[in-house]
Amino acid sequence: MNNKYLQPPYRPKEEADHQPDRVKEEGPDDHYLPPRKTVHPTEKEKWLPYFYRSLLWIFILLVAGLSVWGWKLVML
Repeated sequence: MNNKYLQPPYRPKEEADHQPDRVKEEGPDDHYLPPRKTVHPTEKEKWLPYFYRSLLWIFILLVAGLSVWGWKLVML
């Protein structure tokens, strides 16, 4: 197997030292973007209270319905 394709290209040290450092030239990031979650908040936080409230009401209606059904069976 030929190893010349697996190794990075050779550059003399002088050439490597003369390459400009991009981080030092640009300085701080001028194109800062906030995280996507900050710009576009999820709908999850909006709908979560409605979901829990609906579960509570379903449970209350289930208990009430079973209580009425059981009361009717006892009274027969």
